[in-house]
Formats: sequence, C-alpha cells, structure tokens
Amino acid sequence: MMEHELIKRYIYAVVRHLPQKARAEVERELDSLISDMLETRCGAVLPTEKDLRIVLTELGTPEELAVKYSGEEQRALISGTYLLLYKRVLRIVLPILAAVVMIAGVMALLFGEPLPANPYLLVGRFFAQCIGGAFSGVVNAFAIITFIFAILERKKVKLPEGDMFARLPAVPQEQTRIKPHDAIMGIVWAFIFTVLFLAVPWFAGVYLEGVGWIPVFVTETVRGFWLPIILWGLLGIGKEVAKLIEGQYTKRLAVVTVVADVLMLVCLVAVFSGSGIVNPVFLSNIAVLFEGEGAKLIPLFANLHLVVLGALSLTLLLEIVTTLVKAFKYDVKK
Repeated sequence: MMEHELIKRYIYAVVRHLPQKARAEVERELDSLISDMLETRCGAVLPTEKDLRIVLTELGTPEELAVKYSGEEQRALISGTYLLLYKRVLRIVLPILAAVVMIAGVMALLFGEPLPANPYLLVGRFFAQCIGGAFSGVVNAFAIITFIFAILERKKVKLPEGDMFARLPAVPQEQTRIKPHDAIMGIVWAFIFTVLFLAVPWFAGVYLEGVGWIPVFVTETVRGFWLPIILWGLLGIGKEVAKLIEGQYTKRLAVVTVVADVLMLVCLVAVFSGSGIVNPVFLSNIAVLFEGEGAKLIPLFANLHLVVLGALSLTLLLEIVTTLVKAFKYDVKK
C-alpha cells in the first residue's frame, strides 16, 4: 500500500461521517496537519509507511476525529464513538421498522374487520392503524436504542475496534459513489408501491366519461397475492438499505442486489403472469373506446399484465447489469 493511499483512506474514513458541506474543508485541514506532523517527525528524510502509521495513530481513530470535527461530543446525551454508531443504527433501523410496521398494519386492515364503505372512515382507519402504528413503533424503537447506547456510554463498554488500519475503507471513485438520498428515495418508492398496491389497488385506473372510474386491476385478485407483493416490497427496501450502508458500488453490494432483484422478479412473475389480475370491465370498455382505427391497440390492453411484468422486469434487469458493471469496474480491494 502506498503512503498517499493510506492518507487518503484515513481522511475518507473521517469525513464520511461528516455533513457534505464540511468535508472539503476538513479534508484540506487533515491533509495539512498530517504533512506537518510527518515533516516534524522525519525532517528532510522521506517518511516510511511506519512513520505514517505512527503519525496517524497519534491523531487517533477516524471515528474519534469525526466526533471532534462534528462538534457534537459535548452537546449530545450520547457522545464520542458511541454517537457515530448510535446515529448509524438509527438510520438503518428506524426506516426498516416503520416500513415493516406499516405493511403489517395494511395487512391487518385488509384481513381483519370488514372495511367500512365510507371512504372517509377507511382513510381514518388507515391513518390510525397504519400511520399511527408506524409512528408509535419508531418512537418506541428510538427510545429503546437511545437508552441502550446511553447505558453503553455510562458503563464505558468498549466497542469492538481491531486494527485501525485494517478497518480503513477504500476511497470510492466518484462514478461508484451512491448518494444517500437516492437510496432513501428507493426505500420510499418500494414502501409506497407496496402499501398502495395492497391497500388501494384501484388507484391504478382510468376515468371514462359516462362510466366513471374503472380500476385496471381486480382488487380481490391483487390482495390474493399479498405474500409475493409484501416480499417484493421488503426485498426492495432491503437492497436500498444495503446501498445506504455500503455507500458505493462494490462486489458485495452486487451480490446483494442480484439476489434481491432475482427474487423480486420471481414475485413479479407470480403476481402478473396470469391474465386474471386485469379487470374485465376495464378491458371491455377499452375495446369499445378503441374500436375502429384504434382496434390495433386492443391486444396490447388485453395483455396489459404482461406489459407491466415486462416493464418492471426490464427495470430490475437494467439495475442488475448497471450494478454488476460498476461493481466489477470500480470496486477496489479494501
């Protein structure tokens, strides 16, 4: 390993815990500080890797420096390296818990007591049972996690560390970095699609004058596929969480993505391979609407379930190819 690579990896291990707007300044400051310390230690002699390791050890672990630069060690109930791990656990656990609890709430709503015919009562029950349950679960989990980390810090429980240099992450190239908001939007999309498709599958439809709103899919049939739909949503959330944790395209992330997307593809086939999911009332009205010159489009609508399956499958396949290409092209050994 070259000396400059070790410095870059050390600085990256520090700044990745900091807000984006503060990273450039901290990078410059740390680079200057390390250069000064090496010059003081070695003088005109070219520093060896041993000298560099000694200097970086004197500076402390990247986590300790990140806490100092964040300025939160004196303002928070939980401080030091405990704070970094605490925030990381919250970012991972709370979104997953909210999604799981809300999906469970939707299932209880659909298969519990009969749904009210009044749409306002239905929306009210949805917010009370699903949104309220998710909020309550997140608050309780937040309190429990906070309590656990507060105890860990008060008791000074030593967190597993190991060799600091062995834990330094590789500095990802710009092309392979995953922006956190992209992964978060992926989680939100998977969650919204799962909830909407199970709770109100009639949201996908068309309005025809003189007929009204016609759902594209048969509600009872859609809900009969509740298991693959939920699995699809959880797999989608899981792979986005993996992206959030990894932060860059790696071979490890590629394996997770391929496995998740293949299983999601199986779920899609289970749901959309049969024509019974498409509303026959929708098809009959479309046939009337497009009779004449537009008759060529009728077979397309008759096979709408296969069109949807093909479009979603193509999206998953493109993601697999993109992830594999970026992972094997840019991933570096850690």
